[in-house]
Amino acid sequence: MNTIQLPAAEYQKLQEELALLKNTELLNKFDRLIDLLYQDKYGLFMGDFTGDLEEHSVNQAWQDTPNGWDNV
Repeated sequence: MNTIQLPAAEYQKLQEELALLKNTELLNKFDRLIDLLYQDKYGLFMGDFTGDLEEHSVNQAWQDTPNGWDNV
């Protein structure tokens, strides 16, 4: 077994960071905050629906891809 020696203060800091990252309630609040800030800045609400982004991506790729019918 390999062991690593850390100063006690560094170990406490790592433990605190780990506890924050495991806090799903906090992460859900950050996720909601990001959605609200995005909506406020761009006037858009994306939520979990990304169908319009998929459609835009497909349409853009279709227009950008050379096609045999382009020269007809």
